[in-house]
Amino acid sequence: MGLFPLMSTFNARMKKLITSLFFIVSFYGQSQLVDTNYINVYSHISDYRNYNEVYLSNLGQAKFNLFSPFDDNNPSVRSLFSSQSNSKTYTDVFYVLGSGKENYFDLQHHQKLSKNLLGKASLLKTNSLGTYSTQAATLSNLEISLAFLPKDKRYNFEVDFKNYKRNNDINGGVADSNFFSLLDSSNANIKTTFPIQMQSAVSTSPNNLDLKILEVNYKHSYSLSKSKNDSVGYFQLSQSLGYKRIKQSFYVFANNGFFNDYNYDSLTTQDSLNLERISHKIGVDYIKNNTIVSAGIGQNYFEYVSYSPFKAHFENLIYGSFYTKKYKMEFKSEANFIASNGKYESFSFENKMSYVDSTWPIFNAYQANLNFGTNQPELFYDNYVSNHYQWNRVNNRNSILKANLTGRNFNTQTSITLDFESQSNAIFWDTASQIDQTAVSVLGITFQKEIRISMNFFLLSSVRFQDVFAKQTIEVPNFVTFNKLYFKGKIFKKQLVFDAGINVLYYSSFYAKAYNPALDKFYIQEKQKVGNYPIIDVFAEFYLKNSFSFFITATHVNSGLFKKELGKNYLATTSYPHQDRSFKFGLKWRLFD
Repeated sequence: MGLFPLMSTFNARMKKLITSLFFIVSFYGQSQLVDTNYINVYSHISDYRNYNEVYLSNLGQAKFNLFSPFDDNNPSVRSLFSSQSNSKTYTDVFYVLGSGKENYFDLQHHQKLSKNLLGKASLLKTNSLGTYSTQAATLSNLEISLAFLPKDKRYNFEVDFKNYKRNNDINGGVADSNFFSLLDSSNANIKTTFPIQMQSAVSTSPNNLDLKILEVNYKHSYSLSKSKNDSVGYFQLSQSLGYKRIKQSFYVFANNGFFNDYNYDSLTTQDSLNLERISHKIGVDYIKNNTIVSAGIGQNYFEYVSYSPFKAHFENLIYGSFYTKKYKMEFKSEANFIASNGKYESFSFENKMSYVDSTWPIFNAYQANLNFGTNQPELFYDNYVSNHYQWNRVNNRNSILKANLTGRNFNTQTSITLDFESQSNAIFWDTASQIDQTAVSVLGITFQKEIRISMNFFLLSSVRFQDVFAKQTIEVPNFVTFNKLYFKGKIFKKQLVFDAGINVLYYSSFYAKAYNPALDKFYIQEKQKVGNYPIIDVFAEFYLKNSFSFFITATHVNSGLFKKELGKNYLATTSYPHQDRSFKFGLKWRLFD
């Protein structure tokens, strides 16, 4: 009983804090509501690290995806919360503390400001000292949006603001890892399996990477009909404006050995990249019975600056889209054609479909995506000059085909996904960290099934087979499996729901890409394989009244075990061992108005 007064006090404080962000004086004294659309049962809150991604020792540093050779260092953050709420006003708080070295804080707030005005704000902040010397990293992502979407008025608008920052020390791995303290002092051979890039790295090294992404988007529309009746149909004018800036800086104040193989012109230098884009679209929409047909024109303007060159690029585009949602099906199709300097540049054609029918026996839900198009490499890939790297040779148009199909059965908790992606001139960095293009294709199939072993004992298993076809040594593991074996039940008069068990991630050995911190990119290497190594976590998760939950977990509990058999497979990627054993505590709290 002592928990509920604490929840009420914390709830009131959070209301005042979030309200100030939207310039609201009070919450009008409304009581806490029960949100029937939000069901937080066994939502696996401890999965704040995507197991498809391999992190280089801490949150905020570089990462690569086990499923895709194209997806490296994607700054997008996975959503941890359901956005559905019948109250339209709620706050989600998610916090994780990891072994004193890792902090993860995610706050999301939805505020119904008036009948037709909805505000949203989210803040993600992480910081970590890292596992090794000079690997401290911080990451922050702030997003604010405001939407005026009335059903009975002719005008509406949406505006959103995003600000992403990542800063981390540069270190390729040094021999003082606390992982080695778990090994016998006589077992020195394992230490030599980890290459060292910064041989003289010390804790006071000032070298660091700074990445900043700022994005602002605004769109509005005006109905040409006085009455917005979608059963009859009406036309509206739509317009959108967008601005995006990417700034990346690599600071080198002391040469710690990473650039020994390159022309190094000074002891104090800076490599930087600044890429800006301004976009505009205007068009006409026709809306009738949950169907929207749109067409219009647009422009994109780019400016690019690195250490030496300055380049500007302007392009025009024609776009069209079709969306419909009827009965059990939802379908969306978008296309655009881009021209620059009076010549064809690229095009894209993207399609997404979902269909749900609970009466079907094998799969009662389907989702499919089919995207095809071409694109020109961004200016950064075409021309780059810094103190350490120079190139001006990547400008071939890239043809891209993406297709996937997923079938799900919600009754048997089974899903199968088949996906394929092919690029004719994908960009990659070779063994000397020089940029180039090559044809790459990846084909994969994923099976996922939750098995009920007994009344309270479950196994959630995901198995994936995949392969890459390329002339270069670009690989992904051919086999990836993630398994969760857990016990699920209720305690304390069935008020506290819990599940506890183990997670096991395993992927077969492959030539993973190596990481170049000066470019914040992964390059191919053919000297060392990683994988063929299980990563085991132990966890317990607890849920109270669908609004409060917390977890305790020990990650990589098998760290340092089976040294002789698995020691050489301990690397996350070349030069970066996996993070050692770590204990984490986290909580998630949904607060209602």
